[in-house]
Amino acid sequence: MTKINLRLYAIIFCLSFMVLSLNAQSNQVIDIGRVSPGEIDYAGFKLDKDATVHIEGAGASFEKWGKKLAFYGWIIDSESRELVWSLLDVYESEYFHGEGSFDFKTDIELKKGSYEIYFTGMYDNSYTKYQVNDFTDLIQEVMRAIADDNEQPYYRNEKYYMTLSGKDGFTANKGREYLDKMAEKSIVSIVRTGDDEIETRNFSLIKETKLYVYCQGEKDGRRMYDFAWIYDLKTREKVWPNNLTDYDRAGGGRKNFLAFQELNLPAGDYEVQYITDGSHSYDRWNVMPPDDPQMWGITIWSDNEDKKNVSNKVKEFLPVVDLTRVGDNEFESQGFELTQDMDVRIICIGEISDYDPDDYGWIIDANTREEIWMFTRSRSEPAGGAAKNRKVNEVISLKKGKYIAYFASDGSHSYRDWNAEPPYDQKMWGLSLWAVTEKDKAYFKLFNEEELNDKNVIAEITRVTDNVRKYKDFILDKELKVRVYAIGEGDDGDMYDTGWIKNMDTGKIIWEMTYRTSEHAGGAYKNRMFNNYIILPKGNYRLYFESDGSHSYMDWNDDPPRDQMNYGIKILKE
Repeated sequence: MTKINLRLYAIIFCLSFMVLSLNAQSNQVIDIGRVSPGEIDYAGFKLDKDATVHIEGAGASFEKWGKKLAFYGWIIDSESRELVWSLLDVYESEYFHGEGSFDFKTDIELKKGSYEIYFTGMYDNSYTKYQVNDFTDLIQEVMRAIADDNEQPYYRNEKYYMTLSGKDGFTANKGREYLDKMAEKSIVSIVRTGDDEIETRNFSLIKETKLYVYCQGEKDGRRMYDFAWIYDLKTREKVWPNNLTDYDRAGGGRKNFLAFQELNLPAGDYEVQYITDGSHSYDRWNVMPPDDPQMWGITIWSDNEDKKNVSNKVKEFLPVVDLTRVGDNEFESQGFELTQDMDVRIICIGEISDYDPDDYGWIIDANTREEIWMFTRSRSEPAGGAAKNRKVNEVISLKKGKYIAYFASDGSHSYRDWNAEPPYDQKMWGLSLWAVTEKDKAYFKLFNEEELNDKNVIAEITRVTDNVRKYKDFILDKELKVRVYAIGEGDDGDMYDTGWIKNMDTGKIIWEMTYRTSEHAGGAYKNRMFNNYIILPKGNYRLYFESDGSHSYMDWNDDPPRDQMNYGIKILKE
């Protein structure tokens, strides 16, 4: 064989190999689907130029008990995140009415760019054609369901799929490349979130900056189930969502929402949280998923020229008094002293079902036991989640002096044990006090409440239980103005748990707690309180407290009083 022939064969072989390679490249096929109800399969592809893409596969639509089960696919633009093609839109009128399986085949024209394709099998209530109007309809529906079970069309998911192919310039990928790049360039990226998650990210701005917020979640009316918010870490005030935030449909089920907003934030430190409930998320959907399922969560980014304004060096902001993350049946307290007059920020999140609070905080003057601040419905605002979640975030002015902060909870709906939708800021359930400026922290001093009481108490009988009759003797070397602080049980003008003072020199009762001289002590209306001054002459005295067989410390048969730890009576120095 001549050298020319050898060279010719070599050229033909190379050309054949190139043709085979080009054919393999031009005939790239993406195959997705074969999912169980609630699951999603996905992939991606890139077009180097405007091109025709071929789509074919097998879809399905079934109806049972008034619910629709559909197997279908769709395509979105990776950059704009917009829907560009959906099997539901194209074939809805012809196939999606509970008629069973069907094949589909089509060609679509797409612009140069990156795309993601999805396929799912999903229940949905928005495509029902059968209604049960009477008993006869109910029997017919039962018979239809039995027949459907025999055929088991719901579980033949291996036959439902979608393939997509293209020619020159068509390159398949895993469908995560663009999102991963976006996450790298973002300030915050919390996406592909699953059930029962709480994700938190912090960031700092060194100057006012325009940000872009893209958020998807679950919303039903005004109630949010999977959602996000942004807080100013210094003030704990919510800066997003705000009154300019619009919620749009995100495609798929009606409860899928989408919010996209430009947001100008001043220099400061910020916290982003995204919370999901126990169903309908990227882990597993219970109605038709959104058009952009991988972006279930929140993403925040800025223009390229503003990236220099963003930092991950976030200041640490801690409360000076922290009574948060409170569980069921807890009673928390903390004494604090202010060495000068100053402003203090109070953040309190609790439960108010009707008018009176169930989980709540308050502040008293440590010396006089007088109430300085109280968590009330009129002072609070919705805290997100269930309507009974309420929140206060306000700054109050306090005089130099000693105070005690309290938070009490009932037996249900508290941190990590909610019986309804939790508040947005779950970890702040309770009461916390914050210095308004960094230098103000130096004027806060904490103390133990019991140590303070020991210095001021002349005599006390507290934490009284059922069927108790106790007394304490005390002596006054001179006439003295004292404060009597008593909490007991009274109803219909009579007292059942009550205290009194007896002068042992004369044998006379010189003071007694009565229903008419007392006032409501918080909690159940039968909780009564006396807190006032009396004058006691020099002499020998005996302090009494007596309780009946129900409703007492740690054994309440109704809501306890606010200051349950001091159920009983005290005599305090002025």
